[in-house]
Amino acid sequence: MTDFEKDSGKEEVSAENNSIETKDKNPENEVEKEVEIKAKNHRALLERYEQRLKDLDPELITPEDEIALQEAFIHAKEAFEPEELVSWFIIKAEPFYRSGSWKVLLHLYEELLGIVEKKLGPDSPETASVMNGLAGIYRYLGNYEEALRLFSRALKIRENLPDQPRSETGDTLSELGILYSLIEQGEEALSFYKQALEIQKQFLSPKNLGAVRTLNRMAFFYKELEKPEMSEDCFRQALELLEKLQEQEPENRVVMGYRAGTLNNLGVLLSEMGKLDDAENRYGQALELQDKVYGPEHPQVAQTLNNLALLYFQTTRYEKAMILYTRSLEIMEKFGKTEHIGFATTLNNLAGVYVQKGRHEKALELYKRALEIRERVIGPDSPDVAKTLNNLGELYRILGQHKKALPLYTRALKIYETTLGSSHPDVGTTLNNLAGLHESMGEYETAIELYEKALDIIEKEYGPDHPYFKITRNNLLGLYEKMERSWRR
Repeated sequence: MTDFEKDSGKEEVSAENNSIETKDKNPENEVEKEVEIKAKNHRALLERYEQRLKDLDPELITPEDEIALQEAFIHAKEAFEPEELVSWFIIKAEPFYRSGSWKVLLHLYEELLGIVEKKLGPDSPETASVMNGLAGIYRYLGNYEEALRLFSRALKIRENLPDQPRSETGDTLSELGILYSLIEQGEEALSFYKQALEIQKQFLSPKNLGAVRTLNRMAFFYKELEKPEMSEDCFRQALELLEKLQEQEPENRVVMGYRAGTLNNLGVLLSEMGKLDDAENRYGQALELQDKVYGPEHPQVAQTLNNLALLYFQTTRYEKAMILYTRSLEIMEKFGKTEHIGFATTLNNLAGVYVQKGRHEKALELYKRALEIRERVIGPDSPDVAKTLNNLGELYRILGQHKKALPLYTRALKIYETTLGSSHPDVGTTLNNLAGLHESMGEYETAIELYEKALDIIEKEYGPDHPYFKITRNNLLGLYEKMERSWRR
């Protein structure tokens, strides 16, 4: 912003008597000068904080970075006009948005909304931009009602602006798609996604990746609906767009980062669909891009390594899985990500590798550590906590420590039934494990009852051809054979 210096009162020579007179200073000029000096000081301080906010990695945001954003905002309010303030803030807040710094952003977005509504009016483009960002925060915090109110207002403002369609209108439609999918209104969600995509494709560029984000969101939407083929198609469409953009700007780090993320997401889906060779190829492509964008040691790399390690585990390549899981943990430890759900997941998965290799004490240590982190980070009654309880219980069963296994299985079952419902497949698998424990304890009648309940749940969810159903059925048949042999003696 250009600084303009204003004249203050000067000493002048009187034309009438050539005597020297000092004119009274103009109070208005003095006030303006004082305001300008203050603005200059705020700009100087703002520049200092902006150095701290430069090129921030969303995966590596620290509390000190959050303080720098808050301090920078204080000075930006005084240094910029409202329009400039909104543009500045949305750019600076973006890495914090991606890192999930909701408590910090909520306060700043609310204050900014008050400023723009007062100075620019309730229907300005800037007001819509701030509403859109604030609505997203409310959505992530679970306040869907307030999120819907703000998104709807932002959309109305943007649709009434001239020169439609605008890319911003597509962005709000996409955000509404996420919100409606969260409140389980699938038809409305899909409608908003399709409207968004139609607009966003018109503005696709290396600097405007709205269409790519929407296609990824649609892919996850179809995945939740258990329509993996449609999910795969959305991921592949997103990759086609990204490949074209990378042809335009081969070294664009943002495009490469999005492409790596989409490849990783597609790899997860393909792995779940049983297309393991294709999944492995996608993970390899993602890692190659991530190495270029982030370097070999970065939390994003750690996430992809974890996913590839799981694929190696599924294909019984335990040594390779162990190497990748260990490397993933080392990366996260290096960046202080040990109190993170992803770190606990990797610990849990690595423990499973150690179980397969017969290193039970090491597995026990990792499961306990994963459990402690998950209980602290996401609470003691989360389904993810139940997964580790289940795994820990299974390990104690293998070790013959039935009294330790029983309360773990029981607690896992209670969590699943409370959070997911009594007919959820995870309830069925836990019942199968609990039945195996009672079988090991010689309590055959209880085991039969639990196996049968597990079969009923798994069959209703997956059908009689699913591997989980076959495993549980074989467990029950094996128990009947065991009981029959004991009767013959």
